[in-house]
Amino acid sequence: MVGILKSLKAGADLGRKLNVDVDDAVDALGQPIGSLSDLAGMGDNRPPPNMRIDPLESVDYPAGFFPEYRGAAPNRTEPYPRYRPAKTTERMQRLELSIADEDNPINNIFDSYIEKGKVLAGPDWYNTEELRDWMVGSLGEVEGDKQWREYLELVGTTSTGSKVPQNIRFASLYRAIAPEDRIRVAQMVKDEGVTPLAAAKELGVEPANIPDDFNYGHIKQRNQAGNVVNREMGSWERVVPEELTGAPLSKWLQANPKVKGFGNDLLGDDVNIAADMHFMRMLAMSDGGGDFLSAQAKLSGENARIAAEIIGPRKIKKYTSTREVNGKMVSEINLFKAWQDGHIKDTSPFQEIPTAWSDTPKANEYAAYEDMANRVSAKYDMTPAQFQASLWMGAGDITGLADESQGTFMELFRRSLDKRAGERGLTRKEMLNDFIKNKAVLSVPFAIGGAGTYGALPPDNQQLPEG
Repeated sequence: MVGILKSLKAGADLGRKLNVDVDDAVDALGQPIGSLSDLAGMGDNRPPPNMRIDPLESVDYPAGFFPEYRGAAPNRTEPYPRYRPAKTTERMQRLELSIADEDNPINNIFDSYIEKGKVLAGPDWYNTEELRDWMVGSLGEVEGDKQWREYLELVGTTSTGSKVPQNIRFASLYRAIAPEDRIRVAQMVKDEGVTPLAAAKELGVEPANIPDDFNYGHIKQRNQAGNVVNREMGSWERVVPEELTGAPLSKWLQANPKVKGFGNDLLGDDVNIAADMHFMRMLAMSDGGGDFLSAQAKLSGENARIAAEIIGPRKIKKYTSTREVNGKMVSEINLFKAWQDGHIKDTSPFQEIPTAWSDTPKANEYAAYEDMANRVSAKYDMTPAQFQASLWMGAGDITGLADESQGTFMELFRRSLDKRAGERGLTRKEMLNDFIKNKAVLSVPFAIGGAGTYGALPPDNQQLPEG
């Protein structure tokens, strides 16, 4: 825990700076960080924040400008039940005891990153009530609510391994495919590993308004497609099927806990959390125990050399595996097994290497993480989703959060609208109208600086960020 504690001062200093200079801060796209910071250019045209306007008109204002679209959204869903084993893991028990001790430094870590996350609009992150108002205002209450739920659940299904802008785009593609064709397309992606767009073309399905050169591929597309199939087949219902008992019940409860939680949080859920990569890394790095080291650590050349020095140049070969990913060879190091075997006695050299740490809860841990988030979030007067998002945003600088994922969901959704609107010569509002009524697909704005080209499958270092 020593290493992460060293970063607290820097994190606190940054938080204070952001509190003062948030209007001057910009993200990797050169756009202001903070959903309210782009108000300066609106001059006298901006309405008072308490003024109600036509919901469809709010798209031309910054995300979070109107107070009803900030904070926790109304809860419009039911939580997913979780698998609750008789006993969780030793590392989870240790983490729970640490958090329960008010004097444990981990609580200072929470305080620091929660405060920083607040500045970055973490408590607003999951609020999509504005998107619902847009859809209801355009399609009517029943159909608008239905389309809002469908899209956000598809965001959940396609969230595996995705940066948020990619996630927004992938979900828009599957939404553009009629439900009767969606299963066929997703099943082909799952079975054959082709991109969703390639599967659609092979099956004679034509989603609306897709650029000719757009590649809707992703390194986790098979996993995402499987999630889409399961959702469309009814496996994402929130009520436990009565006929399930024993092992089938346990399997049903363990299926897709993160992606279900993510989609549900976007619908306002106040129980479930998305224990995502960055949330997990933050907790793992805060604990610092060897049992939190990754069994599939993807390390840069320099960080791999650090691992080799610790484990031993010859011994590390035993823990290294290589596989082909997207046409390139990727090496992974089982740091957890090396620790188990006694070759890693001090984890502090890995404290600044986020990919060295476990980024996924075990099946018998998820409910415990969720229960912990429910308890601790109350301390900050937040819902569990707000707590998770604030930590996710606040600790992003130590966990490897991509620059293009900074911003609330509605802020990033606006950027996707703008990117596709610019490609088609439309206004943001016109693009929104086409998205809602015609299910037109969206684009993803990658970071400036040659990190990727619009519409192309991102390179490995974007899909699997290295430490």
